[in-house]
Amino acid sequence: MQNIIKYSGLNDLSEEEKGTLKGIVEKEYPKIQRLIKNTCDLIVDVKILKKDSRKRFSISMRLEAPGKIYSVKNKDTEKGGDWNITKATHEETNALKFEIKHQLKTDTETWKKGGLKALIKRFKS
Repeated sequence: MQNIIKYSGLNDLSEEEKGTLKGIVEKEYPKIQRLIKNTCDLIVDVKILKKDSRKRFSISMRLEAPGKIYSVKNKDTEKGGDWNITKATHEETNALKFEIKHQLKTDTETWKKGGLKALIKRFKS
């Protein structure tokens, strides 16, 4: 299985917006792949919500790794989506990285490992 990035919904974007989206995703993909430590496919779905003659970008991402699928979607609310495609893409890639860290529990803090007793011992000495 190769590492593949698949896009859907690019027909509605201009060439500049496509370049921006692909540039950010391709830059962040190796960072996401390092968290998984295995081959994985990334599916990026872009939807355009037109409001008041402006484009609002709603981006959802799904990472298919062996044995597990991680997905992130923003909701169509004031917090979901963004008017700027760069900001919307960065928000979704960061949310995907956070979801992977949360599921794999790689981002635990050191004081939690020893428990409360170990924490108290450190403060006493």
